[in-house]
Amino acid sequence: MTVGDTAAISQGVGAFASRQAINAGSSALIAGASVRKQVIALAARILGVPEDNIDVEDGRAIARAGNKPSLTLGELARAAQGTPGFSFAAGQTPGIERTAYFTPPQASYCNGTHVAEVEVDPFTGAVKLLRYTVAHDSGNIINPLVVDGQVQGGVAHGIGNALFEWMKYDQRAQPLTATFQDYLMPAALDVPGCDIEHVETPNPLNPLGVKGAGEGGTIPAPAAIISAVEDALSSFGVRFAAMPLTPDRIVEALRQAGAYEKLA
Repeated sequence: MTVGDTAAISQGVGAFASRQAINAGSSALIAGASVRKQVIALAARILGVPEDNIDVEDGRAIARAGNKPSLTLGELARAAQGTPGFSFAAGQTPGIERTAYFTPPQASYCNGTHVAEVEVDPFTGAVKLLRYTVAHDSGNIINPLVVDGQVQGGVAHGIGNALFEWMKYDQRAQPLTATFQDYLMPAALDVPGCDIEHVETPNPLNPLGVKGAGEGGTIPAPAAIISAVEDALSSFGVRFAAMPLTPDRIVEALRQAGAYEKLA
């Protein structure tokens, strides 16, 4: 496998939209299954046993019968190149290889539910995330640690969208947040460790049964966080229709709602 070189393959269109596990993973699975069949067929011919008596494990093809003779994958690869003076068996082709492509019939979306618990200071407009819980379904999980990281990282992006990151312009269309002194991003203290629960519903649209993962952390986060802020301030009847929900926007909304007269 060659990683990160678009000159190595004619049909690479980039990494986006949680498509690596679905497209590349399914292609690898299809190619691997084909190579496994070739390994079993070749080992069965060399060892003189039926194909259904061959197991492949730990880098070897092993016969189940007798004293369980075996061949390494390296030995089989050399044998697959042919032996001078001997013909290939009927139907056998040189080498052990397969190139496979997989195109899903449609996008494979993940889904889930986010619950944000927040604390809001009505005088400063500061929002503190107390707890964040995610129930996430990305189909069959290949590596739980990787998916946890995808979800946690996605939530961090969503927190940035909800509370911090804003490309602001003046009346002359000049950017006012052109450096990281002005364009705010969530820091470590702003992003809680998520409580993540995985729900595995196999995806019927690809042989791995997987779905995307990254967007499931990013997309629901702003809605969950802003809804939690509205709930925390529900006694003042404020609603928000834009993000990021910066402290000045919260204070201004409370001022217009007459909240400070009630708190006085």
